[in-house]
Amino acid sequence: MWKHKHYRNTFLIAAISACLPAAIIGLFVYFIGTANIEAEAKRTHQNQVSFATERIDSNLAHLETVIAQWSFNLNLSNTYGNLDVERDFYNIQQVIYRSLTWIKASDPLIDEVSLYLDKQEVLIKENKGIQKFTSMDSLQDYRALVSYQRDIYWTDTITRNPNAAPYMLVVRLPGGLATTEAALIIEINAKQLNRLIGELEPGGEGSTILMQQDGRTISLGLNPISQPTELDLLVARVIGENEQGSYVETLKGQSYSISYATMKRIGHIWKVATAAPLAQLTQPVELLSRLVIYSGCFGLLLALFLSWFASRQSYRPIRKLALLFRSGKQSSEGTDELDFIASEWKHISRESQMMQERLDTQLPTLKESFLLQLVQGHLYFLNEKEIVDRMEQYGWDVQDTIHSVMMIQMHGLSHHEGKFSPGDEQLVTFAASNIVGEAANGRAMACSVINFQDLTVGLLIHFAVDMSEADIKATLYHLADELASMLYNLLKVHITICVGKSTRSLSNLSDLFDDTRKALKYKKLDEQQQILYMDEMMPEGSHAINYPFETEKEIIQALRMGSDTELYQSLDHFLAALQQQSDKEIQVRQGLLQLFGNIQNTIMLSGFNPLHLDEGETLWEKLFHMDPKTTIQTIKDKLIAPYLQEMHQTQDIQLKQLVEKVLHTIHETYMKDISLEYCADLHGTYPKKLSVGFKQVTGTTFIDYLTQFRMDKAKQLLIETDEKINDIASQVGYQAAYFNRTFKKHEGITPGQYRERQSK
Repeated sequence: MWKHKHYRNTFLIAAISACLPAAIIGLFVYFIGTANIEAEAKRTHQNQVSFATERIDSNLAHLETVIAQWSFNLNLSNTYGNLDVERDFYNIQQVIYRSLTWIKASDPLIDEVSLYLDKQEVLIKENKGIQKFTSMDSLQDYRALVSYQRDIYWTDTITRNPNAAPYMLVVRLPGGLATTEAALIIEINAKQLNRLIGELEPGGEGSTILMQQDGRTISLGLNPISQPTELDLLVARVIGENEQGSYVETLKGQSYSISYATMKRIGHIWKVATAAPLAQLTQPVELLSRLVIYSGCFGLLLALFLSWFASRQSYRPIRKLALLFRSGKQSSEGTDELDFIASEWKHISRESQMMQERLDTQLPTLKESFLLQLVQGHLYFLNEKEIVDRMEQYGWDVQDTIHSVMMIQMHGLSHHEGKFSPGDEQLVTFAASNIVGEAANGRAMACSVINFQDLTVGLLIHFAVDMSEADIKATLYHLADELASMLYNLLKVHITICVGKSTRSLSNLSDLFDDTRKALKYKKLDEQQQILYMDEMMPEGSHAINYPFETEKEIIQALRMGSDTELYQSLDHFLAALQQQSDKEIQVRQGLLQLFGNIQNTIMLSGFNPLHLDEGETLWEKLFHMDPKTTIQTIKDKLIAPYLQEMHQTQDIQLKQLVEKVLHTIHETYMKDISLEYCADLHGTYPKKLSVGFKQVTGTTFIDYLTQFRMDKAKQLLIETDEKINDIASQVGYQAAYFNRTFKKHEGITPGQYRERQSK
């Protein structure tokens, strides 16, 4: 490791830090002796006090800075003078209480935070709420705070908090030349301040004092401020009569070194003093002088060993990180590892930012595509948890929500008052979806608009789970009425809106949208604006229904997906379930005819004509007179089999077109971070279907095709340009380290070797 620059520097610094102080102390004590121990003890004591004073000053300055910053952040939409503490719940709860809590948590010295509102004559505490004054004297004390000339200052406490120190920090709000309307009051925790001051007291036999320049005591460290000892009084008298420095005083036959230093607070000067017995200060030095000769050599050797061990241990994670970043790159032993890691980290950060920007650009399209697939039933293979996770990834908040659906249909494009004509269906639908989205957003509703491109717009609305059913219905009815009027007035087309049912399960959305779309068929043809309510159209009855609805859903879903085996199995299960639930043959026949009608309706919605599939035969009457098994078999042979055959032929053409679109996406965006999932979402399908189709059309997998295409582009750049290999890696969508490994895996040589061979 010695050849690495950072390791050498680390070892040398650790060795010098460990050995040099011991060597200097040993030589100093050995040659100088203990003749000036008392003087040195005084100077050391003074230095300790100065250092401690700086530390205390730093803590208090940090507190002042933090509070000053919070005073700028503690803003309301209105001024404090106009704040209504009884009605303005948002600013009180979300801004003031939360800010006061954060202020208290920002520094351990803070015991309590209060906000005094002058016009309202109230005091807001983060733990006690809003308090009104019970006496004019107390109110006048607080009014004096906002009339002070400074924006931030220290003053004697005016509260009776037993845990607070005698001084507190006050910030006027707003500051500057503006009229003060409020004061932020920070009370200091007495225990924390005493502990901070008491750390100066050596061994509990001395004294520490924090006091004002005028002699008023702020803290006695470990001693109660109301019970000063004789030593405390002696220290207070000495620092009141002498300039800053170190002095030796005698009390009851024992000598004490008294040192103090000052620090400037806002508008005040505070003094920090400590008294320590001289014997306590000099004893360690005398003992060290006797032991230094014997332990010096051993200490130096031990320091060298510990330096070596510490440098190795501290360098180990840096070395691992540097090796991780250098994977696949030329090693550079002369460079500093931290500089190299910083450079690589900046590079990764830039790439991460670029990827995030690309994701933000594509996210709206991906969300719209995902939601369209969900409501059309194409994501049937996802369970409830998977759907929730996917929607949360896309930015929806669907936890503990009730989902309601609404379908909006435009018709009558050719009537004499209309702005549109036949052929403008997509334009009308696009305009309507934008109008619906703006109207819903204007009502601050959590909703998503779905453009079905066929004069139909879907609306998915999310309500809080604690919202009552009556409130949900009222909101939906008012929204439907507003949308119907708005769309009719703006687009001049006939509007029909169907308010569907609600559900807490996202996996039921496709069925809800399907039922709501079917309900649109009950519209009146001569109405310009009409609203249909499914709850009123189809009230729930109390009769027992012997019909396997769940199995029918499986049949319809398998029919939509073209799954032959699953479809035929579900048909057999449907017949078995229907026969088990029904005790009369007529009920079984009626159930089969109901299924036949629903299958025909699904085929029509898919864009196929059932009359064309069964070659014009009228199956209704024939099926009614057949036995159940023959009926199922006839449905399979005369309707489903022709439909599946024509559907697969159509899907092959669509699949080829889909793969061609994906190939075009690869050719245009291969330099970006693209994946199978990204392309599936972009082109409105799901990854498994795209993966199988891509393999079927191209004869290779998606990732193999993408990798080979990138390698071909990289080889072209290596031959035709003089650009650096790292730059070429970025241009073909790889990080440098991964690009080197991938290139060598495919070509058997590194990119540099390939360029050298091609240049010969």
